[in-house]
Amino acid sequence: MSRGPEATRKRVIKPAGERRAELLDAAMDVFTERGVADATVSDITARAEVAKGSFYLHFSAKEQVVAALWERYVAGYLELAEAVLADRTPQDDWIDVLTALLERLIDHAMEHAGLHRVVYGSADAKALALCWETNQQVIDLLAEAIKRGMTAGVLRPGTPEVFARIAYHGVHGALHDMISGTAPYDRAEVVASMRDIVDRVLGPDL
Repeated sequence: MSRGPEATRKRVIKPAGERRAELLDAAMDVFTERGVADATVSDITARAEVAKGSFYLHFSAKEQVVAALWERYVAGYLELAEAVLADRTPQDDWIDVLTALLERLIDHAMEHAGLHRVVYGSADAKALALCWETNQQVIDLLAEAIKRGMTAGVLRPGTPEVFARIAYHGVHGALHDMISGTAPYDRAEVVASMRDIVDRVLGPDL
């Protein structure tokens, strides 16, 4: 008796990192189409063409997938930010450095506008809380950059952590409104306003 193609097809074993990335990509597609609340683990595994057991090897719940997508997004920004901060010296213009960091954040967010819509448009409170924990990495990086500028004496003295938090949440909120279509301004206006605020608050006294 001959065996059909389904019976003879071999199970494809992939490295854990590759399989996890495929699940994240599949989840992003499903979340975009159905929203986080209406999507199921079965939808994600079907899109990734894996068994449900494979999902639970990497994630314990759907909310963790949302958090992992956001972690991947933040990691991408941190890589861009580290490139901006590489080889900086106390003599650098730290107003330019800080505005460059925030401008990278704006561009990175716009490049991942779909993820913003998914997370802030359909994720539940538990998933959002996990995403906000990851955001602290960005705030910490901004605070460290501000601290370096203050130590160099080129930024006004103050509390780096507070300004970093205000800057992050201010930019993030403006981007969310722009991406969601609830505000009429565009990228150029956000960047220009952000630069003006940084210079007025942290720029050295003349």
